[in-house]
Amino acid sequence: MMAVEAGPIWEQTRQPPWVKLINATGRGLRRVGVRWPRLDPEAMMASARRSSGLSDFGDDRFREGLRVLVDAFNAQDDAHAFGRIVFREYCTNQLVNRLKIQDDLTKHPEILDVPMPRPIFITGLPRSGTTFLHRLMSQDPAGRTLMTWEGIAPSPSPTRETYATDPRIARVRRQVELVNRLSPRLAMAHEYAADSPEEDNDLFARDFAAGIIGFLFDVPDYVRWLRDRDVSETYFYARRQFQLLSWKYRADYWVLKSPAHIYSLDSLLAAFPDASVIMTHRDPTQVIPSLCSLAAGVRGILTDRLDLRRLGAEFAEALARGPERAIAARENLDPARFLDVSYEKMVADPIATVRDACRHFGYDFTPEYESKARRYLADNPRHKHGAHRYKLEEFGLDAETVNGEFAAYREWLAGRDLVAGR
Repeated sequence: MMAVEAGPIWEQTRQPPWVKLINATGRGLRRVGVRWPRLDPEAMMASARRSSGLSDFGDDRFREGLRVLVDAFNAQDDAHAFGRIVFREYCTNQLVNRLKIQDDLTKHPEILDVPMPRPIFITGLPRSGTTFLHRLMSQDPAGRTLMTWEGIAPSPSPTRETYATDPRIARVRRQVELVNRLSPRLAMAHEYAADSPEEDNDLFARDFAAGIIGFLFDVPDYVRWLRDRDVSETYFYARRQFQLLSWKYRADYWVLKSPAHIYSLDSLLAAFPDASVIMTHRDPTQVIPSLCSLAAGVRGILTDRLDLRRLGAEFAEALARGPERAIAARENLDPARFLDVSYEKMVADPIATVRDACRHFGYDFTPEYESKARRYLADNPRHKHGAHRYKLEEFGLDAETVNGEFAAYREWLAGRDLVAGR
């Protein structure tokens, strides 16, 4: 991690009265030597078995990641009682879903024969326009995207007939509303709705080998463990979940996205060999403070105060590795599988960006697709939920420091028509 020479930049977090009451209980128990609630992998797995009535988690590969994660969370020990409850429920819910998915695959092995033709994966640094492009390209009537509720609860397989009325939508909508109440700034930073296209992070988190976990929680030991982890099998596990989701409701292809894929392009294309990969590019001095602001909104739910300087150092270093790994991987991968997109050009002419992407990979940009895309742009103007404002200095950073961390990436972009921040 980058050296932090100055002291912390503390941000006090706000809590509704009922959260304060939970945390007061936790502080009282802490004074007598009890960390509540107790966080233990075996207890989480037992809880998941009781909740689901199932016992088969599939292969045991996930157990190491779960153990490392729980140990890392306990070692950091900066979450209040409510934060510990949130962490416990997050892990337990992933385990419950893992049990349900395995039950489906065991009872219906034909799911593994469901084709996954030519999916599109949109990736790049976080806050580089991946969400904007993903939601725009999800307007293709011939394609299908992953909705928030499907990622959170993929089992049982949704059906075309009940897709818009599935009871999971209402359940996830309540969860989203709770998160937005706990951290109102999140809606400005990233629009999050039960029935909107979302990243495929949960499909990987269920294997407890996913970068999103290190974003949500302050678990540096887990992040270090994941850094050198071979995630190839996790990508095949995600593929099986997409097959489950496609089993009773198929489209011509999937439109998917996650910035985390830049760390594992080789694993992605091993699991999805005919995938099309779009990489977005934006000036890191804009990306880093935007992501730090979003992360502060998420982590602020879990703790009484945040050190924004440490957060800035953590994310500047971690994110710099992503493009470096992507560049190295692409040297040994088929260049026809990739398309690079400039954030500035995409924002200036999003329809042309989608048209060019479809032409590059051979997807149809039909009049209906274009009409729906233009309607989406009209209905979702920039800053629809308020402007998301941020600056490097809030997180103890400056342009020179960030550009130094991303020197290899900026060198790769030099000479291409993708360099931002000129």
